[in-house]
Amino acid sequence: MLTQFWTEYLTALSFMTRLGCARMCTSEEIAATMRQFYAVGLTVGALITFPFALGIFSEHPWVQAWLWVFLSIWVTRALHWDGWADIWDGWGSCAEGERFWQIVKDSRVGAFGAIAMVVGILGQTILAHEIFLQGQWQVLIFAPIAGRVTAVIIGGLGDAPRESTQGRLFLQGATNQTIAVQSVLALITGILFCGILPTLYTVILCALMVWSYLRLAKVQGGINGDFLGATVVGGELAAMLAFLM
Repeated sequence: MLTQFWTEYLTALSFMTRLGCARMCTSEEIAATMRQFYAVGLTVGALITFPFALGIFSEHPWVQAWLWVFLSIWVTRALHWDGWADIWDGWGSCAEGERFWQIVKDSRVGAFGAIAMVVGILGQTILAHEIFLQGQWQVLIFAPIAGRVTAVIIGGLGDAPRESTQGRLFLQGATNQTIAVQSVLALITGILFCGILPTLYTVILCALMVWSYLRLAKVQGGINGDFLGATVVGGELAAMLAFLM
């Protein structure tokens, strides 16, 4: 069991971060990485936050906040931000069906995607600054967990469109058991790191986001990997904002 966990964990790291070694994976291995989204979130959160917990740039919370966001983007290769921009490009265009997916899959960033990137990155920087200012750096470990576990949840609730390939494989791994285990782990971590009320607010904000994305997905015929990436970013923002409410 430990060997299986470690293999799935390394596979998930290789897909979602710079930390794993790239390799060819089977469809079953890709689906199984959904069981490791909590662990990947914890790893990313800890790695990008601990330097500041140790006091680096402690006199300059704005610098800490900017570096935290930069490290988050660098470690994940901006993978989730790509999905965030793509979904907002498609959503903002008000297109439906095939045209929506053409916009989402276009490698170029449109106006709505650019605006979403500015709002998201600026939002994370401002929120991280406020959190560092309060000395509550542990919240920034929880935020990546919240984003990734929420992605598991929407993966279990949504269906992949016919054109989806890799996204479909991830969705197949979002079983009820995986959702339950990941959610419980995230809730426990949230309560320990942030407190009961901020965790409750995180759940509410993430639920509203998932509901909104699923409404969009119903019109467009399903969700793909870009929806998962957008959910990760949105979940991180929700956890950070919830702590300050």
